[in-house]
Amino acid sequence: MTAVGGDFRLSGASCFVGFLVKTPPPGCVASVADEGTGVTIKIIGTGVGQPKCVVSNDEFAAVTGLETSDEWIRTRTGIETRRICTDETLTELSTAAARQALGNAKLGADQMDYLIGATIGGDKRTPALACMVAEQLKVECPAVDLNGGCVGFMYALSYAEALIAAGRAHNVLIVCAEKMSAHMNFLDRSTSVLFGDGAAAVVVTQGESLEYIRLGTVPDSHAISMPNRMMGNNPWAVGEETEPILTMDGQKVFKFAVQTVQEEVTRALDTMHLTPNDIDLYLLHQANGRIIDSVIQHLGIDPDKFPRIIQKYGNMSSVSVPTLLHELIQQGQIKSGQRLLLCAFGAGLTYGTCVITWE
Repeated sequence: MTAVGGDFRLSGASCFVGFLVKTPPPGCVASVADEGTGVTIKIIGTGVGQPKCVVSNDEFAAVTGLETSDEWIRTRTGIETRRICTDETLTELSTAAARQALGNAKLGADQMDYLIGATIGGDKRTPALACMVAEQLKVECPAVDLNGGCVGFMYALSYAEALIAAGRAHNVLIVCAEKMSAHMNFLDRSTSVLFGDGAAAVVVTQGESLEYIRLGTVPDSHAISMPNRMMGNNPWAVGEETEPILTMDGQKVFKFAVQTVQEEVTRALDTMHLTPNDIDLYLLHQANGRIIDSVIQHLGIDPDKFPRIIQKYGNMSSVSVPTLLHELIQQGQIKSGQRLLLCAFGAGLTYGTCVITWE
């Protein structure tokens, strides 16, 4: 595997891919494990916004007419139900998630210095989803979207850390939102059964919670891809418009996911001089139950340390990890002082890992 980017540690500094470059290993690392805490961040509020329509595997098979069944989907993916948008917009779901996160953080929207949206596409091509949420919240802080695919939440955390460490923001609102159902070919059993819709948000502020974060890319624009209609009625354009439908090389993505998560978890533990038992919970991207099973088998770590929500929601792309985090907090499964390792992978092919000690 060849990745691109820079590698460095930080203590009271910020990290962007390519901002500071040293030789060892590829990717972008911000680690304070060996150099004191410095200026990092902590998450002080979480929230979710979910479509009301819950679709079981049996209903999915019946409505789409696909040759599939509850048993076929469950045994291959671990998914039992998913949420699908009917009349909800991503702006509505994102705003609901943001308001819940702000409420849990006990902060007002007017106290946010930056709003970052993580999505493969909001309700409009432009303005950004973040701007549309800012309008609903009636705030005028900078608002921008980023597209990191399923790793969008990790990228947003890294950007928030950089803004806060640089003194450009004190409080940052991150909103992850995906309407995957809008990009599916529901005649393709290999992809359409996997995905669901939803939104999740977190409020981030200065703190000493984030201990390690690493982002990277193994460039591959074909493994997971969705073309874009760009020609319109341009009389000079050459070629044909293509349908904006997601396609995926399942075997390649599976292999990449298992290998990358295994490598990145091991790298994080080695960098921080930790053992697997020093991590209380591993929050992996909820893409496929078999991927999680394979990672556990390869790493040899207690399966109870790997909580799951894929059975309820399917793959929600960038929304999966923050939703998992929110549900664990609401259920009282995350307590102050616990160390969490978050890891995601997605289109690009991108990956991201962070270690947080919960405050």
